[in-house]
Amino acid sequence: MLRFVLQRLLATIPLLLIVSLLVFSLVLLIPGDPAFQLAGEDATPEEVEAIREAMGLNDPVMVRYVRWLGGVVQGDLGTSLFSDQPVLDVLLERLPVTLSLAVTAILISLAIAIPAGIITGTRPGSLADRVVTVGSSVGLAVPNFWLGLMLVLLLAIRHAWFPATGYVPISDSVSGWWAHIVLPAFTLGLAAAAILTRQLRGAMVDVMDQDYVRTARAKGLPERAVTVKHAFKNAAIPMVTILGVQTNSLLGGTIIVEQIFGMPGIGQLAVASVFTRDLPMIQGVVIMAVVVAVLVNLLVDVSYGYFNPKVRPK
Repeated sequence: MLRFVLQRLLATIPLLLIVSLLVFSLVLLIPGDPAFQLAGEDATPEEVEAIREAMGLNDPVMVRYVRWLGGVVQGDLGTSLFSDQPVLDVLLERLPVTLSLAVTAILISLAIAIPAGIITGTRPGSLADRVVTVGSSVGLAVPNFWLGLMLVLLLAIRHAWFPATGYVPISDSVSGWWAHIVLPAFTLGLAAAAILTRQLRGAMVDVMDQDYVRTARAKGLPERAVTVKHAFKNAAIPMVTILGVQTNSLLGGTIIVEQIFGMPGIGQLAVASVFTRDLPMIQGVVIMAVVVAVLVNLLVDVSYGYFNPKVRPK
């Protein structure tokens, strides 16, 4: 297994190099001069040129790329143009907020999707199946920004059951963290729950008709053991693939949810950096998102070995 993980990590190196080139190209593709933005509207041409020289913007493109890539490999993502803080320090400070939101949203989506998918997949055409099917359709159709605003209006403003905005680190208060995270996490995880429920329901319907399920029943195994140990474990394989895709989508969805609930995470930082044209910060956000996506895909590949022994590396 360790050899398989190392092979997968080595295979991502060319991908990361291509992505790094595209990320660096943001500086070239975004219109405007960052030196002029940093100097201000009242700056003289000499002052702007001095800033360009200090930032290395007058060097050839390949020289700038190699210098930037060398810094990234060493953990130096540059310095924010406006806060004058190291980009990596700012990202690491805000990363726990976004990870808390994304992980909680994934857990909520799994808590909804697994029982709903198993129940509907083992009883196709039943009342529960029809109700869950309609519910999953609604979950897919509702935009997360609208859902978030409605939750704030009903549960935070009208009834004051939850705080409307803000974030409390879990190290400071577990109850305070949960109170601030539950609404944005549910907002973010509902669509993923609907997608996972549909996927698991379809896979369970197919698996329950397989010969090994009928054989397990013929041996006299309890229906619960047949469903959980034999059927669900095989039906979970396609759901894990979709879960990996949805995890990356959830990380992208944090941009909107963090704005609605006023959470100081990576998503809110990305929006602020775009408006202030903080190019080093934008590059750092994209690099971190790519690294997380690669790690998620690696975890999905490794999980196949647990659900299906046939694909385990020798």
